[in-house]
Amino acid sequence: MTAKDKKDPYKEVAESLELGESDGTHGFDSVSLDKDSLSSDNSAEADEGAKEKVNELTKIVDQEKDRNLRLQAEIENIRKRSINDVTNARKFAIESFATSLLSVADSLETALNTGDQTFEQLKAGVELTLKQLKQAFERADIDVVQPEIGEKFDPNWHQAVSTKPLDEIEEELSSGVIFEVLQRGYKISGRVIRPAVVVVTG
Repeated sequence: MTAKDKKDPYKEVAESLELGESDGTHGFDSVSLDKDSLSSDNSAEADEGAKEKVNELTKIVDQEKDRNLRLQAEIENIRKRSINDVTNARKFAIESFATSLLSVADSLETALNTGDQTFEQLKAGVELTLKQLKQAFERADIDVVQPEIGEKFDPNWHQAVSTKPLDEIEEELSSGVIFEVLQRGYKISGRVIRPAVVVVTG
């Protein structure tokens, strides 16, 4: 290789700079293209990431909607079952009580259809019927409300139909107490279904 063929590196750099000055790029045109390309790639990646996020959120929303619908359906089924359970409980309770009363009805019919009964026989039959009725009440959790004479009047359990003045009473009773029980009351499961009818001192 001759000295003529050997390239001067300083000359090549100078020529490169002159070429850049002549076209206005100063040798940075390729760098600008690389920056534009990089910006475009970043934007595409951002768009793709946003789409994936939207798809993920949409999937979560759809899952929650489906879960909510299933919960609503389950609540409605529970409500219907509860109504049916209450209805059946009432129905079976009435059937059970009615079954208990059948023996009472049978005893009454037998007493009416039996002729030539003595008073003692009739009384024994009535007592047996009353016993059967009390047993039916017990099975249905029905209790008697039987207040005592001198017991304080309670409007929750008693119904006063008249008042007895204290000056007409021989017993030592205070005002506002029960003087006489005209009719016993009844309660079912602790709830009054008929208050005791009483006369109160006043």
